[in-house]
Amino acid sequence: MKPKILLVDDERQFSAMTKEYLEAKNHEVSLVHSGDAGLHAFQTQEFDLCILDIRMPMKDGFTLAAEIRAINGHTPIIFLTGMQEKEDRIKGLTLGADDYITKPFSMEELSLRIQNILKRVRYAVAEKTVSEKYDVGKYQLDAISRELRFQDNIIKLTAIESRLLQMLTEHQNGVLDRENALKRIWGDDHFLHGRSLNVYVSKLRQLLRQDERIEILNVHGVGYRLVVK
Repeated sequence: MKPKILLVDDERQFSAMTKEYLEAKNHEVSLVHSGDAGLHAFQTQEFDLCILDIRMPMKDGFTLAAEIRAINGHTPIIFLTGMQEKEDRIKGLTLGADDYITKPFSMEELSLRIQNILKRVRYAVAEKTVSEKYDVGKYQLDAISRELRFQDNIIKLTAIESRLLQMLTEHQNGVLDRENALKRIWGDDHFLHGRSLNVYVSKLRQLLRQDERIEILNVHGVGYRLVVK
């Protein structure tokens, strides 16, 4: 079965070329040109992945992503952003984007990133067990439902947040190798993904801050260490 992709981009000519290329790569692509049309498509169809342009009039990609996450917190999202818009990339990651690609971009690069994300999602589904729960200090991580529980509060994690915390927990009080983490999450150790990893580590620090015994330490030149005192 062909992976179904929702492409939302108000730039009509280039987005039509993107759709044609991805369909030639054996994807089924639904192309719409506004945030409202993107939301309607997501509400009425099922998709394996969404590609959202950030800079759109009326409803931008960030707003649309938040609405998509409210409907389904697991569908992967790739943001399209301008080359110089660093703040957009950081905001996209904090919203739970699985990846971003800067315009103008190589069609081949976009295709490879889609393949890596879909491969990671399939692998995560394949390795699911009846229960996959981890104690992290006073928190409990359910890697299947991607829920982080603290007392009576439940925090819904993105796929990358859950996977990264799971790996840190599996290496608790040891060292999670940075290169290994990058390859297991994104399939490569590209320097842009390295920046993304830093953002996700910072976000996990914030999510775990209610237990003062927990620290995520940088091990210079090596990776990260999750410490529970």
